[in-house]
Amino acid sequence: MSRFYTYFWSDEFCDARYRAGFSGAPIDYTVGDGFRAAGIEDDDMLYIISVYDGQMMLIGRLVAGRILTSYNEALALLGPDVEQAQEYVLAAEDTGTPQYFTRQLMMEETGDLRFLSPDGNSKPLKFADNDEVDVRGLAGLHEIPPASAVLLDHVLLQDFHDHLPDAEHGGEEEDEIDDSDLAAISRSFADEGVNQRVRDRAFSFVITAFEEKGWTVMEVDDPEEGYDLQCTIDDDHLHVVVKGTANDAVEFMLTELEYARAERDGHFALCLVTGALSGDPSLVTFNGEDLYDLFDARPVRWAFRYRAEEDGLDTEDF
Repeated sequence: MSRFYTYFWSDEFCDARYRAGFSGAPIDYTVGDGFRAAGIEDDDMLYIISVYDGQMMLIGRLVAGRILTSYNEALALLGPDVEQAQEYVLAAEDTGTPQYFTRQLMMEETGDLRFLSPDGNSKPLKFADNDEVDVRGLAGLHEIPPASAVLLDHVLLQDFHDHLPDAEHGGEEEDEIDDSDLAAISRSFADEGVNQRVRDRAFSFVITAFEEKGWTVMEVDDPEEGYDLQCTIDDDHLHVVVKGTANDAVEFMLTELEYARAERDGHFALCLVTGALSGDPSLVTFNGEDLYDLFDARPVRWAFRYRAEEDGLDTEDF
């Protein structure tokens, strides 16, 4: 019976492959050591993971085929660019998934993962004090239970595409939303009082629209979920983000968590209510792929945190 493992690629290794153009190519092998010692056999599954900026990344998956221990044999089979290593796990034919280097697991998904200790007990991943993943707990090869493999498979089944590095596009691209457009969009959401009234009307409108079609609607209070409503009908469910505008423009702002949901959640839906404060509002709905295919987008704001210095903050007035 197949067993399931995670195997860690360093951030530096991932970055080199990312910039070399491996994004989207099937994973046909991985290099390292400890595979034979761990008893890796044919049909065992390796989930390739990494950590970037404290968050767990899922690169892809392969089913173990041959294990090589000869660098010369690896050169003959894999080509001159193969890294020198003690062991090489070759993917069984047509089993390697496309590899993506910016696919981040949501915090709830990372928290649900379990790892098997040598005595067979299941344990969660360790987090650092600032809620970042403890890289030391992921380095190397780790066996995981079938339920955790199912969780990772679910993420892999969702459509995903890396944001390609600038070199792939021949340099820095011109923003499709220029500065004047960005300023105009920002101004349209500048009045917090209007925003709150629009949000309240949009919520009410969307909930009523779903309930009239037989959906069961539950509001989600935890902002870390990255969506506002859980809507279910029969065996189907949607994670709905509600947005609204006071005018008829199809424009909206997404938080980082909402954007992450749109990228990776196959049940994501964005419901936009236009003319929310009018007597005749309209509802349009988009899925995650629509946001790539139908919209131009540009970041609106940055988060800053003061880098503490020993001398303290200079508070001189001018």
